[in-house]
Amino acid sequence: MTATAGEQAGPVYLDSCVLLSLFLGDSGFDASETWLLSRDGTELWISHWVLLEFAGVVATCVRRGQLTAERARWIESEFECFRQERLRLLEPRGSDFLQARQWLQQSQDLPLRSGDALHLALAKRHKLTLASTDRGLGQCAQALDLPLQLIG
Repeated sequence: MTATAGEQAGPVYLDSCVLLSLFLGDSGFDASETWLLSRDGTELWISHWVLLEFAGVVATCVRRGQLTAERARWIESEFECFRQERLRLLEPRGSDFLQARQWLQQSQDLPLRSGDALHLALAKRHKLTLASTDRGLGQCAQALDLPLQLIG
């Protein structure tokens, strides 16, 4: 079940790419910002996995010279403030990893990556709609019959 970016839904699990667009200002920024501003009052969830992916991308940007260390610290600080004010945090369980593994083993025709499978497993277990700008992840969510809001 796919919702367009403008449709309201219940609680939402945010994929890392939405948050990275917002805080790094990449090509997905405008769509992600518009989507987020239209979700006032919606419960927004992330997981510890999102925190790790976010930190990993920021660190990679520093190593590649795309961000200064000072700018990276500022981005991480702003993200942490946003997380505390607006986002709710889920802790992955062993069963989430097992579900992700099962999908990876059974869905080899899909462009499903390990981290994305974990996002989907978390969203499924908590009955959350996945919100993402990643079309490949969206394709996987649809194939697995999971609720999706594709942004952008």
